[in-house]
Amino acid sequence: MNSSYSDTGIVVRSVDSGEADKYVSILTEQHGLSHFVARGARRITSKKSPHLDLLNIVKFQASRGDSPRFLDQVESIFYYPKIKTNFSKINISFTIVEILTSTLPAEVEDKEIYLSLRSFLDAVEKSEGQREINRLGRKFGLFILRHLGYPTPKMSESANLTSYFETIISKKLISPKFR
Repeated sequence: MNSSYSDTGIVVRSVDSGEADKYVSILTEQHGLSHFVARGARRITSKKSPHLDLLNIVKFQASRGDSPRFLDQVESIFYYPKIKTNFSKINISFTIVEILTSTLPAEVEDKEIYLSLRSFLDAVEKSEGQREINRLGRKFGLFILRHLGYPTPKMSESANLTSYFETIISKKLISPKFR
């Protein structure tokens, strides 16, 4: 059985399970993309629930066991309020997160991806205007390709990377279709 640990990470996926539980995926600083079960997180009295929103940076403690582990404690560090109130910012952020959850291997430490995603979200939080948001999304998409070892596409500067990523992960992305 694996030992328990504490880490910091970004909540990248959250799915309701059963009556009161949630399956949560967190891109962690020291353990890569990790999957957890947050027991009782959907109960009204849960102390975990407000911290498990998508794109929250959290400090957490996971108990021992095999994947998915159980989340024992969760505390929010930052929650990106400007991203969560702007449709364009949330759309590009969700698209990037969906690409990462589809391409990253589970439980493989990749501190560079964690720090880069955090920097990307910080930049999107501060950005002004649709052109800047699109530029940041394209720049981070190209970084993901290079970092994971995929060839960069031979397309124009203004072309959308969405179809290229859909080819790589062999499924349609859901987040770009939100309108």
